[in-house]
Amino acid sequence: MPRRILDAVIGAALESSPRASDFLFPAGGTPGALLDGAFAPLALPSVAGRLTPHQTTVLARGLVGNDARLLADLSRRGSCDAGYRHPGGTRFRANIHRAGGSIGLVLRRLPACPARLQDLDLPPALARLPALADGLVLVVGATGSGKSTTLSALAAAILETRPVHVVTLEDPVECLLPPGRGAVSQRELGTDFPDFAEGLRAALRQAPQVIVLGEARDRDTVDAALAAAETGHLVLATLHTADCAGALERVLAFFGPAEEKLARSRLAGCLRYVVAQRLLPRLGGGRAVSAEVLFANLRVRERIAGGQESSLGFADIIEQGAPHGMVGFDAATAALFGAGVISEETALAKASDRAALARALDAVKTARGLPISNIAGLTLEGA
Repeated sequence: MPRRILDAVIGAALESSPRASDFLFPAGGTPGALLDGAFAPLALPSVAGRLTPHQTTVLARGLVGNDARLLADLSRRGSCDAGYRHPGGTRFRANIHRAGGSIGLVLRRLPACPARLQDLDLPPALARLPALADGLVLVVGATGSGKSTTLSALAAAILETRPVHVVTLEDPVECLLPPGRGAVSQRELGTDFPDFAEGLRAALRQAPQVIVLGEARDRDTVDAALAAAETGHLVLATLHTADCAGALERVLAFFGPAEEKLARSRLAGCLRYVVAQRLLPRLGGGRAVSAEVLFANLRVRERIAGGQESSLGFADIIEQGAPHGMVGFDAATAALFGAGVISEETALAKASDRAALARALDAVKTARGLPISNIAGLTLEGA
């Protein structure tokens, strides 16, 4: 019965808001949909106003069922993730969580097939990634910034062009990858392996050339990912950090002071690229990606290995590496403004260095013959 109720509610949600990326069902709150990142109330025939705790609990039962692992995670950690396929064919990644003593749900729609890398409007330097033979590539950003979309597009591009075996470790499996010229094994946490660290260690015995890691979330997983990258595999992984510099510091923070020097040496040796993403509201609807790109040249390796002994920070390295394909967030955001994709207000709201970005936007407006100040018509007193 709970599954049938869930199917009916999600079917009504899809009909009410077919373009939504996420559906939100908070206990005691109004059900809603995210459209281009903005919340909109969701009209459901079976729900009058706010959801009751009983209603959200029934929806959660439809997702979790009798799965002992999910029930244990929900009890121990306060949340769990599950995959869900609606009878109409739409797939979702669901998060069930406790909030204020009740149960809430968020369902994110999953793509039917991976996006093409060339259609994501990412910086040109990223076209080189599918040709990488080994090393570590990190795709980072906040929740909902498009990390999984980029990761699946990279994996699909590799399979399309190279005869390799790709093993993915996901929670849950999100985008079904076509084998292309190679072979693909998509494995799901809980169903196919107990945790990411063990899944990575097992993957090394499955003859992979490429390993796609859904999330590097703890020390053991990061340690196993570095080991895989060091032994000739290409490892593509996501992290929840704001920018490229934060991603590298986050990786190193998993290791204690006694391990730091070795961890820095290992990361400096196997890192290939870091890509950080933000999704910004696009003029006319939709969202545009602003991407920061750092790749491991000599200066980056020295900065990682030396830590604070290095005179250059990662932001300086990215700025100086612009002629070679590195891109900072503010430069990427200014380029979107210059192309007429986003507004000035949106650009400044997501600035890393607001003053520097404002100067870049003023340069764009000057080139267009537009005023760079919204203060007009002033005269000197007595003139």
